Amino acid sequence: IRFIEDPKVIIDAGANIGLFSILIKNKFPEAQLICIEPDTENFETLKNNLLPYHDVHFENYGLWHKQTKLKVYDKYNMGKWAMVVEETETEGNVNAISINELIAKYQLTRIDILKIDIETSEKIVFSDNFSQWLPKTKMIIIELHDWMEAGCAQPFFTAIHLSYI
Repeated sequence: IRFIEDPKVIIDAGANIGLFSILIKNKFPEAQLICIEPDTENFETLKNNLLPYHDVHFENYGLWHKQTKLKVYDKYNMGKWAMVVEETETEGNVNAISINELIAKYQLTRIDILKIDIETSEKIVFSDNFSQWLPKTKMIIIELHDWMEAGCAQPFFTAIHLSYI
């Protein structure tokens, strides 16, 4: 994998227990890293695993295209590595956060690397409110989950097309 030279801002959405975050901080120790993980048990392990690193920020949220409440659960019975979030006001156990909110909170002017592994939520994240942040993103590393739920990839490819034409 060839990475961007000297990235300053990296977002790890769906950080799980932090394996990608550790890899990226070892490769780019001076980069600011923002880790997003909705599952509370994974989130605690993530924080512990990244203790030795500096300039790492942790967000116990689900990545979404707007503010809302999300339910985090093992929808497909695959364990902690495949936790899914779904929007629900009544059963929500975690808040959602958008990339636009992250940009505002951390006063970002760009995202050098955006890693997204959010177990079908990419379908929602790329369906709306991407026009401000997507052009500011240099590199996206994404796992698309059509194998879990049909239609996850199409919003991603549509958003990329619309943002760069």
